[in-house]
Amino acid sequence: MRKIFKFTGWLVAIFLLYIASFLLFGTFTDWQPEGTTLLSPSAGQVAPEPVIQDSIISLLSWNVGYGGIGDKDFFFYNQSAGFWWTKPGTVRMSEERVNSNVIGQEITLKANPADLYLLQEVDTAAQRSHYTNQLATARSARPDHAAYFAANFKSKRVPLPILQPWDHYGYVVGGLVNLSRHQPIAAERIQLPGEYAWPTKLFQLDRCALRQAFSVEGGKELVVYNIHLSAYDKKGDIRRQQMEKLREMVLADYEAGNYAIVGGDWNQMPPGFNWFSMNPTVKAVQLPLAIDHDFMPPGWKYAYDPGTPTVRDSAYPYENKTQVKVIDFYLLSPNLRIKNVKGLGQSFRYSDHQPVYVEVELL
Repeated sequence: MRKIFKFTGWLVAIFLLYIASFLLFGTFTDWQPEGTTLLSPSAGQVAPEPVIQDSIISLLSWNVGYGGIGDKDFFFYNQSAGFWWTKPGTVRMSEERVNSNVIGQEITLKANPADLYLLQEVDTAAQRSHYTNQLATARSARPDHAAYFAANFKSKRVPLPILQPWDHYGYVVGGLVNLSRHQPIAAERIQLPGEYAWPTKLFQLDRCALRQAFSVEGGKELVVYNIHLSAYDKKGDIRRQQMEKLREMVLADYEAGNYAIVGGDWNQMPPGFNWFSMNPTVKAVQLPLAIDHDFMPPGWKYAYDPGTPTVRDSAYPYENKTQVKVIDFYLLSPNLRIKNVKGLGQSFRYSDHQPVYVEVELL
């Protein structure tokens, strides 16, 4: 019996040392961005048009899911035991699957012209996507657009699942990408407030907004924010801090006489969205979080397609019975009018999110 206790004690000690080593490594290598950082065009790629002269502007927003979560794929962490372990070989999808998804994303960008593309979860070098440079792929899809990248996830090693050290999520560099037909007069990465408690924050995204300002004929500016707000924030406390910062910034832009658009993955539903309209067979559920009706002053509006889901439950490969919702959409200032908005239904073939296209009129 004494030998069993001694053996068990050694196992516990080794496990605790293993955990402590990753916590120390994560603490000393933790990326901690602050404030505002000016951005330069990726690879010096400059757009040919310096001033917006048209009254109609088109945008396409898409969380591309780092190329790793197409319709046949899933995200291990969203499974019940994903924090601790998962089926061997499924922490990341195969390189063949990632390449197929990334090619599909490139085809989608080429087939859907827009003045401005807002992309989220774009990897530049990450073990989860077999180190594919998806920023380069986006640039090649739209070589006539200026490309800007704002990192929001940098980790030397994400040690998940905990009990599979030979198959960890690993090294990650990814973030937000804007592709614009017009050359911005300003581009910046703005760190958003709110963070998880230690040690979770060591291996989570550092959420930011990619803000760009464009000259509009007549003297005004169009200010566009690309966002990907916090997930795994059950009570929404971190998201609320990020939302308050966003509201402060866009109101200041509008009060300065400019047009303002916020687009991207909000990780919450727009005000008043009927979740059951997309999930009619669900009998009992805790409704996903949604933005409050009075979050913005009167006149501000949300652009989304209520008939096309933008995200699916990614714990398993996609099926028609998979729960879906709308969390990717746009917020527009009162001096903008929605001309057209549509979700691009792809049956989640290339990502666990689907693109949302919008045309707005500058009033």
